[in-house]
This record gives sequence, C-alpha cells and structure tokens, in this order.
Amino acid sequence: MKKLLSGLLVLCLVACASVPSWQGMSEREISQWKAIGFDSTQAQNWRVRGFGPAESDGWIKANFNLDTATIWAKESFNVDEAQVWSEAGFEIEEAVTNRSKGLTPVRAN
Repeated sequence: MKKLLSGLLVLCLVACASVPSWQGMSEREISQWKAIGFDSTQAQNWRVRGFGPAESDGWIKANFNLDTATIWAKESFNVDEAQVWSEAGFEIEEAVTNRSKGLTPVRAN
C-alpha cells in the first residue's frame, strides 16, 4: 500500500511539474494573454519566441500559426507586411528576395 501511495505521489508531482504555467509573467501580462484567449501553454510558447500578447493576437487574426509567424518575423516582416505578401501568393523566400529589390506586392481590390 505504501508503494502504491508513493507511486501516486510521484506521478502527481511529475505531472504537475510538466504542465506549463504562467511563471515569469506579471499579473498584467497574464491578464493580456487571457484576454486574447490564450492558455498558459500557448502564452509561454509565443512568449519564448519573442512575441507579446498584442503581437501574437495580430498574427493569429491574420491566420499565421506560431511557426509561420516566427519565420516571417525573423525576416523582419511585421504581421501586416507578412499578410500582404502571403495573401499575394508569395512564400517567405520570394518575399525576402523581392522586398530586398524594393518591390512590394500588389493587393487585388
């Protein structure tokens, strides 16, 4: 019986330790993440990649996931720029090349 209880206690502690938390965030920041519908796991994932709540919300609303937002942001595109290039049918590599030539995509009306 003691082994069973000890096993359950260890399992509980390990499970609790592996659940991402709001650790390292102020109450204000937590409130901002929650206001845009993020749980602690989502918030920590976006935060680790350098995005704040408002910026993350913008990327999500523009239909970018964390991985694609990270790729575009690493190439110094903000969400609005990335959305314009993406909606015009450009992959990131093409967008970088064309932007370096001073070109911009034409938005269809």
